[in-house]
Amino acid sequence: MLNQTYKKSSYCQVVKGNNDNFFLYHSLFNQPRIVTKSVVDFLDIFEDYKTLKDVSEIFEGDLDEIIGMFEKIYFLVPSNINENSVLVSLQKEFLEQLQKGYQISRLELAISNACNFGCKHCMHFLNNEMPTRVDPKLNMSVETAKASIDKFVEKVRASGNNFIRVHFGNGEPLINWKVILFCLEYCESIEDTKFAYAINTNLSLLTKQKAEILKKYKVKISTSLDGLRESNDLIRVDHQGQGTFERIISKIKLLQSIDYPIDGFSITVTDANFSLIDSKVIDFAKSIGVKDVSMDFDLVRSMNISVEDCVNKIISLRRYAHQNNLNFYGTWETPYRILMSNSWLSNPHAFCPAMEGKTIEFNVDGTLKTCGHTNTVVGNFEQFDECFLPSSKYLELINSRLPGNNDFCKGCEIEGCCAGQCHVTLESSQKDSDLVNRTCQLMKMTTKALIKEYLQDQ
Repeated sequence: MLNQTYKKSSYCQVVKGNNDNFFLYHSLFNQPRIVTKSVVDFLDIFEDYKTLKDVSEIFEGDLDEIIGMFEKIYFLVPSNINENSVLVSLQKEFLEQLQKGYQISRLELAISNACNFGCKHCMHFLNNEMPTRVDPKLNMSVETAKASIDKFVEKVRASGNNFIRVHFGNGEPLINWKVILFCLEYCESIEDTKFAYAINTNLSLLTKQKAEILKKYKVKISTSLDGLRESNDLIRVDHQGQGTFERIISKIKLLQSIDYPIDGFSITVTDANFSLIDSKVIDFAKSIGVKDVSMDFDLVRSMNISVEDCVNKIISLRRYAHQNNLNFYGTWETPYRILMSNSWLSNPHAFCPAMEGKTIEFNVDGTLKTCGHTNTVVGNFEQFDECFLPSSKYLELINSRLPGNNDFCKGCEIEGCCAGQCHVTLESSQKDSDLVNRTCQLMKMTTKALIKEYLQDQ
């Protein structure tokens, strides 16, 4: 090791805290560390290639161990090592696992592409440009649902797994209740396979009978409420443009009445309701007994609100929610969450389960997508197995989204933990050229702000 030359990785990122502490991470491999200024100074010695002998003339102590530790997490890189080549090798193993179907575990069923609401900010309808929201042809048939479940179960079993998550989504799935009920009963009849269920619904069509059935099958219910009455009713409306706040709240109370309360709700923030989203929504969430509040800014359209104002709202609401023992999160938190918990050196990861190869959606018309809101078709359910061939659209899409493979993201300080952000946003940016750049700034600025919050708490 004495004559081996090392250099500080060009991917080594440094965020300074308020005190004498620094947050180090690798923009491809993550590996976060809280260190003192002396460690930062030590790494800075390696701005140019240095040998152990060179450094021993400056520092005392067990330099073998220190350099070995930083070499292991690629903060210091030997002259014969290329970090991108290491990443490519790790991704090759990951893609080979995908081809064997080892990752696939979540079945998305597009129960209905119809909806009884008329929200203009709906990412599903905006990104897919559907001409109508009410056509019966937008509902999945029992036959398609059964065939989709059979195909998926067969593939998962072949990979040696016996646990499947089923998600009912897209527009408003309760419009097609008979197929939801069929799916629940049919899945439970399948031997040697365990299922967990989730549904994303606006709740408006929920009845006590339906609620009891969802409770019986332990279906996790997710819903949206875009703030308090004034804020919600500005953007979450029915086809007549009428506000929906009271309808949603009445169904939340219905679920509470049968002892099956929702865990929380999701807020979408647009130009219209930005100024109305404040700490009162956290107070309200706590008053109705929920523990989770997610908030996202419009993912498919640019906003006229500055990114800095958006980040400030995120941090202030997050602080207030945590003070009130509520979870507060959104897609803006995803890069930070991945940064703190995942590394390609130990665990392949992407922005979402779809880009990790865990999810495939079976659509109403038999097409296959990676998630419910994307407009990118990756196959047809009758040729489901072909999705796992090396040259398939499905694997090519996932490969193109991996860190190091997206030219737009190369060199970004959060390239490894953001991995190109939400694919639906990328698709929508084809109609809104400012969207991706704005979202990139939001992700980077929020990640840095959350790192500083973390350092402050230490």
